[in-house]
Amino acid sequence: MSRTRVVTCAGGAAWEAPLVRGLQRPEFGVEVVRRCVDLGELLGVALRDHPRAVVLAAELPWLDRELVGTLQDAGVAVVAVESGPASRLLDEIGVTHRLSAPPDTDMLAGLLHRLCDEPSLPIAEPGPTGVGGGRMLAVWGGLGAPGRTLVAVHLALEHRRSGGDPILIDGDAWAPAVVQLLGLPTEPALTTAVRDAANGWPSPLEDSLVSGPDDLRVLGGLPRADLWPEVRDRSWRAVLDAARLESDVVVVDIAAPIEEDEELSFDRVPFRRNLMSRVVLQEADQVLMVVRADPVGLRHGIFAYRMLREALPTAADRVSVVLNQTPPSSRRLQECSSAVEEWTGRPPIGFLPREEGFTRVLWEGRPLSHLVPRSRWLKELRMINGIRR
Repeated sequence: MSRTRVVTCAGGAAWEAPLVRGLQRPEFGVEVVRRCVDLGELLGVALRDHPRAVVLAAELPWLDRELVGTLQDAGVAVVAVESGPASRLLDEIGVTHRLSAPPDTDMLAGLLHRLCDEPSLPIAEPGPTGVGGGRMLAVWGGLGAPGRTLVAVHLALEHRRSGGDPILIDGDAWAPAVVQLLGLPTEPALTTAVRDAANGWPSPLEDSLVSGPDDLRVLGGLPRADLWPEVRDRSWRAVLDAARLESDVVVVDIAAPIEEDEELSFDRVPFRRNLMSRVVLQEADQVLMVVRADPVGLRHGIFAYRMLREALPTAADRVSVVLNQTPPSSRRLQECSSAVEEWTGRPPIGFLPREEGFTRVLWEGRPLSHLVPRSRWLKELRMINGIRR
């Protein structure tokens, strides 16, 4: 008879040793593969030996959404043993099997056998707890400073000024600049929200937002660009889901690179710097691709779109191009528009002229609407599809 294989990790809890001894009774048909002492050993053993379940202490500080999801993706169920009031919402991080300490050996053995009768497949990631949610608008573009951040910031501000309730998120893992552009405090930041999401939202997303101009709610980017490894896949998705549930439009400013060639491994779980951009492009309802309207900008835009088409074809289908810093010559503008339509199959949806007022925006940390309220750039921006519901 095959034995149900299990791994334990209790962080020195008093109940672990008696539990392991009790599970060795032959009639249970359970094999304890390893008693792990830390996160690295637990992940290494679980991903190498593929036990049916991991029994761990609910109070372990590194028990979070990422660990639970990684184990479940490998077909390993998570059983949490609670020694007292939970310090986090276990349901929110995906833990569906729980026991009270000290765990009853017979009850645990029965649970393990029921798990064996279930398909050893990844358990679905818990989704948003609400119903519906707002649209997500990704503002993206190729290399060469086409004006992504300026477009993202002012799209969110204009939607707010039109009566909407947007959330602006700085999702640029390479050069976050939204809070600097608006003269806002750098804390709290995206790292705080991601950490809360990983731990099942002990503090709501609202606590990580700052109030910007016109009461625009802003989730600031990474305080330092080298903190990008703190943003993991499931937690980042949870932040985006929470933002959608709390607003009618989520505008996310993301970085240009989307390659998967940069990867670091720690405890056998990969870190990817471009993950933030790729996830937003996958999840967004619309992708506004900002392209600078000159030969160099168009070339960067063509290369970026081709890469997106190869890497994330479904995202490329949702791309709408916005030409920025358009030339005053109608002939040159037509050449730029024709080039965009040739390589995307669709004409641009917006033509944003050069705007001298951005010099003041950058130096004074105030939006263009406060400095040049009759700006032609803003007038053209308001005509872009997707700003209003």
